[in-house]
Amino acid sequence: MIEFISRSADGQTFTLAVNGERRTYSNDKDGKRQAVIDGLDAIETISVGQDVYLPSDPALQVVATILYPAGIQTKDAYETVCQVTEKACAHVGYGEEVQLGPPQVPFTARGAYRKKYPPVDAQLVLEELERAGVHSYRPRQEVAGRILWNKAGVAVYDKYWSQLSPEQQQQIQAQVEAIAAQAGWQVETAGQEAVYVRPLAANVAGAESRLANYLQGYDGRPVPARTVITQAQLGAYNRSFYDDGLAPELAAAMAGVLAAHGYDTEPEEGDYRPRPVAILAGVEATIAERLAGLATVPTDFGPALLLRDVLAVVKPLAGVDSVGDWQAEQLVRTGMVGQALRKMGFKNELTWCQPYHFQPVLGDDRPHKVLLKEVRVQRDPDKTLSLAQGLAVYTPAVAIDDVDDTLVYLEMIGPKQSVKANWAALVGGGKVHWFGRQRVQLDGMKAHLMVQSKLPCGWSDVVLIHKQASLKAVNPEQPFYLLDDGAQLIPPLFYPMLNKCLALPLLANWADYLWESGRERKLITLLSEGAGQGYATWRVLSVLEQWQQVVQAGLRASVITF
Repeated sequence: MIEFISRSADGQTFTLAVNGERRTYSNDKDGKRQAVIDGLDAIETISVGQDVYLPSDPALQVVATILYPAGIQTKDAYETVCQVTEKACAHVGYGEEVQLGPPQVPFTARGAYRKKYPPVDAQLVLEELERAGVHSYRPRQEVAGRILWNKAGVAVYDKYWSQLSPEQQQQIQAQVEAIAAQAGWQVETAGQEAVYVRPLAANVAGAESRLANYLQGYDGRPVPARTVITQAQLGAYNRSFYDDGLAPELAAAMAGVLAAHGYDTEPEEGDYRPRPVAILAGVEATIAERLAGLATVPTDFGPALLLRDVLAVVKPLAGVDSVGDWQAEQLVRTGMVGQALRKMGFKNELTWCQPYHFQPVLGDDRPHKVLLKEVRVQRDPDKTLSLAQGLAVYTPAVAIDDVDDTLVYLEMIGPKQSVKANWAALVGGGKVHWFGRQRVQLDGMKAHLMVQSKLPCGWSDVVLIHKQASLKAVNPEQPFYLLDDGAQLIPPLFYPMLNKCLALPLLANWADYLWESGRERKLITLLSEGAGQGYATWRVLSVLEQWQQVVQAGLRASVITF
């Protein structure tokens, strides 16, 4: 039995005699709980057949001695002793009170007892855990706690979880959690319910192999980040999940494979992108000089640079032996290479040319990627126009705004009657006309100027020019046009027109900076894809606030100065 001996002078501990053995406990919740468990274990039980029973009265006495060593003085104290006894008995595996009497026990031993129930069968719990399904969003098995607790409750008490007392539920739950933890399972809370979860083991080597094969198929192009994660999951678990999160060891393996194949390990705009080709600093002048020395090849689309020739210049300066397709596209589009090509008048995008596009044919009978001139002006002396039926005129220059479907510049040469008839057809009645595949519709001569002269042969030479392409007639509040014959990198009228249209102090030696910045900010755009007969056309927005920002940025960076 149990007997209270003493409490320490500072009240921190107390001492009991448990079946004659002195034991000291801390005078707190944990110490009292352990004392109650030791006291219950010291009570002599009885056996009835295969069952073991704990007498209830000695159990109450153990709890009362520990909680109230001076004796129970109130009804509330007695109820507390009853409640604590119920919980403590359930914790060590005893059920609710039952009455036993003859012939189960002798007449003198009749009274209230608590039956000892067996512990939760670990094998039962483990088998149920192994049947747990795999989560759709994350790589883990998952099973609701109530499923396990119901199984255990029926096995131990022959009752479902909801039918057990709170003390019995706590005992079942504690045992199930201990068994699950030994098998590598954890308990999480999902809403109001407990869930047992165990991460799936990742086949890291399988993930690396699958991802490496997949990246090889992309041939150095950007790969969607979600696709990369899916491939890693398929290799690691033989299935993918909705959640993008990866286990640390799998995330590290994925980053290693990406790096080994030349990709950045952080996604950008939803893609994993190949690392850009890094060119050594301080070689801008060398690159510009060597690119300028490359010979162009004639094509149906105008003079072009072969990408292979450009890469032959760049690779030694970057210290690389090969450049992927996407890297090549980025190389000619951005950075010092892109800037040098743009200053040479070439487009910053690649175009495929088939063997028959080259004049003459290159001789290797295969297509090539090329860089075309931005401004591709035709000078076809035989190009004609016939807007008046049966009366054709020569058009050595035609420039069209393909956004607003209007003419920027048109020169017509021919017999006076033919020129007059075509001019009248063009400006009269607001009719739609087609210049090749380009639609043009004029509202009379409101937006245009006409200059006409008579040639020595007697023919007429008439030029229609948009007022916004004329330095004299331009309206500063509207976008203006620049005619470009391809002879210079910047159209000659760019600075004079911009200076006239903006109430800003601009210097002529800023022209290069203003031209590059205006193009980057889409204030300057090339019309009709840079093609034209005699001239190509640029459209310039004269928005004061945006050009003021350009100037301020240049002054702050000391790119331009007064």
